[in-house]
Amino acid sequence: MKLLRLFLVLIFIVNFSCSSSDDQSNTKEKEEAVDTPDDKEDDSTDDDTDDDDGDTGGDTDGGDSGDEQSSDEGLTEGIKYGDNFLVFEPEITTSDLGLWVKRKAGDEKYHVGTTIEAINKGYLEFTGNNKNSGPPTSPIEYTFKCPKTAKYRIVMRMYQPLLDGEPEDKRNDLWIRLKGDFTTACAYPTETLEKDHKLWGRGVRKWGSAHKMDAHVNGNKVLAKVVYNLKKDEVYTLTLSGRAQGCSIDYVLLYEESLGFNIPNHTDIADELPELYRPNIN
Repeated sequence: MKLLRLFLVLIFIVNFSCSSSDDQSNTKEKEEAVDTPDDKEDDSTDDDTDDDDGDTGGDTDGGDSGDEQSSDEGLTEGIKYGDNFLVFEPEITTSDLGLWVKRKAGDEKYHVGTTIEAINKGYLEFTGNNKNSGPPTSPIEYTFKCPKTAKYRIVMRMYQPLLDGEPEDKRNDLWIRLKGDFTTACAYPTETLEKDHKLWGRGVRKWGSAHKMDAHVNGNKVLAKVVYNLKKDEVYTLTLSGRAQGCSIDYVLLYEESLGFNIPNHTDIADELPELYRPNIN
C-alpha cells in the first residue's frame, strides 16, 4: 500500500514538472511574438531615414543653381537692367582701355557740365587718332543679356571737348558694332550693324548725345538711328572703338524703341529722359 502511494506521488511530480516546462516555453514564444512587430517598426524607421537622405539630395537643386550661375557667366558686371532697357557706364569694361582714358572729378580735363554731372563723376575719353576721325582703335567690349524680345535703340551720353575755334562736327563720334543673334530694325542691313560703323551726335562743350549712325546703304550715305531686333535672354556683345580724338562717353543706353523718346542733336539724354534710364549712382 505504501508503495502504491509513493508511485502515485512520483507520477504527480512528473506531470507537474512537464506542465511548468510547457508554460515557460509558451511564455517565451509569446514574448518573441511581441518583439517581432517592434523589430519591424525599427526597420521601417531606418528605411524612412534613408528616404529622407535621398529627398534632401534631390531638393538641393545643385544642378539648377549651377545652370543659373553659368547662364550669367561672361556677362559684363555693372550693367543696370530694366524690363525693356539696359544702361551702363563705359568704365565697367574688362577690356584693356588702350587709348581710352578715365576722366574723374579733380582731373584738369574733367568736364563738370552745366546741369547733370557725369554719372558717378567719371567717364571715358578717347585720346587716339585725330579730332576728325581714324580707324577703329582700342576696342572695348560689353556683354549683356536681353531682358525682353523687342526692338532696341542705342544712344549714348556724349561730350565734345572742343577747343576754341573748332567746328561742332569734330570730336563727336566713335565706332560701334554688335555681335549675337539679332536682325536689323532700322535703315541699315544686319551685316552693316555687325561691323564697325560710325555713331555720331552733338555735345558741343556740354553733355549731349551720340544718337545716329553714318553708313552707306546701296551706295548712298544714310544718317539714321540704330535699332536692333533683340531676343529675350539672348547674349550679345557690343564693341565700342575710338574714332575721333576727344569724344567722351558717360553712359550707353539701349531701350525699347516703342518708348518713343525724341533725341535730336544736342539733347542731353540724362536731362531729357527719366532718371530711371540712367546708371545707378554708386
